Amino acid sequence: MKRINLPLILDTAFTAVASFLLFFTIIRFYTKSAVIGLIFGIAAFALFGALAFLYISRKQNKSLLISRDEKHKKLLALHLSLSSDDYVKALMKKAIGEETKIRGKRMICGEKEYYFYFKMQPLSEDEVAQVIKRKTENEKIIYCTKTSVEAVMLAESFNIKITCIDEIYALLKSKELLPEKYVYEGAQKISFFKKIKARFSRKLCAPLFWSGAALLALSYLTFYPVYYIISGGLMLILAAVALLIKA
Repeated sequence: MKRINLPLILDTAFTAVASFLLFFTIIRFYTKSAVIGLIFGIAAFALFGALAFLYISRKQNKSLLISRDEKHKKLLALHLSLSSDDYVKALMKKAIGEETKIRGKRMICGEKEYYFYFKMQPLSEDEVAQVIKRKTENEKIIYCTKTSVEAVMLAESFNIKITCIDEIYALLKSKELLPEKYVYEGAQKISFFKKIKARFSRKLCAPLFWSGAALLALSYLTFYPVYYIISGGLMLILAAVALLIKA
């Protein structure tokens, strides 16, 4: 079942209704004719509603593609970090070129040497230093998931290129070599309750308590106390929940 895109519907409806009201009011004011104002209002409703729909849906699709790519980049980084050295070298050999030769933990392709440091932590200066120590006339390239500023500065000092997950993802995608199933997909997902529980902390108790108490106090000074009582009561309950969860 296709999911209803509520933000798109509401934003489009808001733009269309606002356009109708604006044009209907202005045209009716200057022409003194409700019929002409209604005609222009309906036209504005349809035109600006359609334009808003096209603009917002296009923007949403672009954001969806970006977020989807970012998700797959993270999955790929974790996948490579958890994979064996043989798997990584075989995969990168296909991506870089079949003429690539594997030499221990490095790969040689023409006048370039590739080194792979796929792991959860950023590339360190010590790992860059290991590459620097290797004597060769070939251009050195390090492939990694992510890197540190210090490692980048050290690599640049010795003309070593660092390629991170963004470029690796683009390379594998262009060669149609992205994994069909990521290692991460088999991991246990965090439950909804645990996600909610992680949001609560003891630091929330004091602000919630005093805000709730203040709203309850203000309920004695307003003509509509029920809203203050409900809001203040909910804040006090949340304060108690945050305290109990993190006890």
